[in-house]
Amino acid sequence: MSIKYASLKAILLEWKKLHHRRLPLLFFLALMAIILWTVWCSEDLNRNTTNDPFVSLYINLLLMNTILIPIILAAAASRMCDIEQLGNTYPWICTIQEPKHIYFGKAAIGTIYLAVFCLLQVLFITMFMYKKFGIIPQHKLNLYANLFLSSLCIFLFQLNLSLGSSNQLTPVFISIGGTFTGLFAWFLNQWPLRYLIPWGYYAALCNAGFSYDRETRYTTCYWNSYPVFWLFILIIVIIFLYQQGCRSFLRSIRKTM
Repeated sequence: MSIKYASLKAILLEWKKLHHRRLPLLFFLALMAIILWTVWCSEDLNRNTTNDPFVSLYINLLLMNTILIPIILAAAASRMCDIEQLGNTYPWICTIQEPKHIYFGKAAIGTIYLAVFCLLQVLFITMFMYKKFGIIPQHKLNLYANLFLSSLCIFLFQLNLSLGSSNQLTPVFISIGGTFTGLFAWFLNQWPLRYLIPWGYYAALCNAGFSYDRETRYTTCYWNSYPVFWLFILIIVIIFLYQQGCRSFLRSIRKTM
């Protein structure tokens, strides 16, 4: 069996399992919540209250992802692993499929879900800005990179935790704690919290800001230079998490066989 065929087969098997377990519905509900929040946040936005409505929605979109997506990703990673972990079926599965393909299939299907999910968010915010304000927003690629890479880092971290935990509640509780820490990273000092945890990179890669004048009730929005350095750091962490997770999974399989 060729490597490409084995990898594709692993992805299809994971997709069928997760589709049967209603994982797409989970992402759909999260997308609907983000859309409804964005629409609600835009009600008071106009040229009399801010100079750039997109900045406000840009930040709110990242903030909502900080709150919602880590829990969704923890649930997704848990659903990918709970049946095999509970039944200790990996030694049997590995008689017909190489362990590295199993791990690749789980990581790849999660990456595909995230790529589509983040793309839908960017498409929505682009169409919404054009319809409501008559403008095509800039920085769409930066927004997509922030959403996708930050979420992917958290997903791989949660996947590795789920594969190494017999009790799937432990990774979920860690995700809840990480979510609160990532939320605090938006409001605490920029250094070092948001750069040290994967949940903080929604804020770390945000290249927008605002200042609010209480007397005039006017919000002045602005764009900063994109933090390319931290983007590369995040990519390196993602590669490390994948390689380390694959090695750890292979070691655990060898111990049980």
